[in-house]
Amino acid sequence: MRKLSFIFFLFSTVAFAQLEDVGAIVGDLVYLADEYVSPAAEASVYQSSGGWYTSAKKKELWDLEISVQGNLLFIPNKSKKFVIDESRLQNLSIQGGNSNTPTALGGDDYIVLEGSIGEDAIEFDSPEGINESYLRHAQLQASLGLWEGTTLIGRFSPKIKINKTYYQLLGFGVQHNLSQWIPSIRESSFNLSGLITYSSYSVSDNFSEINFVGETLNSVVIDGESFMFNLIASKQLKNFNISSAVGLTSSKFENSLGGKGTILLPLLNKELGTLNKSKTNFKADIGVDYKFYDFSINSMLTFGSYTNLVLGINFNL
Repeated sequence: MRKLSFIFFLFSTVAFAQLEDVGAIVGDLVYLADEYVSPAAEASVYQSSGGWYTSAKKKELWDLEISVQGNLLFIPNKSKKFVIDESRLQNLSIQGGNSNTPTALGGDDYIVLEGSIGEDAIEFDSPEGINESYLRHAQLQASLGLWEGTTLIGRFSPKIKINKTYYQLLGFGVQHNLSQWIPSIRESSFNLSGLITYSSYSVSDNFSEINFVGETLNSVVIDGESFMFNLIASKQLKNFNISSAVGLTSSKFENSLGGKGTILLPLLNKELGTLNKSKTNFKADIGVDYKFYDFSINSMLTFGSYTNLVLGINFNL
């Protein structure tokens, strides 16, 4: 009986130590995953924030504008890498001492991380980035003039592949002309309007498989939604309409990891769920729209933590 009790105690001690190691690795991977994905989450806000309007001028009742837009988001160098704070790692360590590793927006280089579960050593490469200088996608947009200078806007971007990344967007907006209520500018070529938008988007990024303890990690998914509030000013100069705007976005993100596993993967996603974030960003727009017949061509540059360029062709009915 004493021998059986000792064996049971030893087995329990080893199992508990392994559970502690698994818990520590989960904590490390949650920290690393959050740092890896955060720049991409913020970038997706700017991808969804530009090109919502061509002018602050009000549309007449039932006027319809249909737009095909190309969207180009430039990736700054500061968003391509992050430095791992080794003091935050509980189990894992960096092989070779290089703590600079790519974010989801970074290059295709990597570092090697190592740790242990019980007596079993584990080793894996950090996930690489998309290795691009910019992100591009296309979207469709329609704007319909309603009563009292109000315009209803809808936007859709189908699920498209950008290198190893997938992006999809659905958004709605309401724009209201303010200058019609201000006698001093009502009859001028200057217009002022307010714009409120809602965007729901999904970004998924595939990376080289990370294999350990019989489980696999191979992707990260960002599901986000943003509300945006804009104040727009524009001026008509013959066939040109010059516009500018300042805005504020309020966003929420939910992050999850994809792969195969029944123990580590569910634990990781449960812990990542506790890190769901809210973020506020300021941004500014500068736009030009050139009209000819029932068509127009517009471009809009959005500034903030990221720079986003929208080019659009619009048909007015």
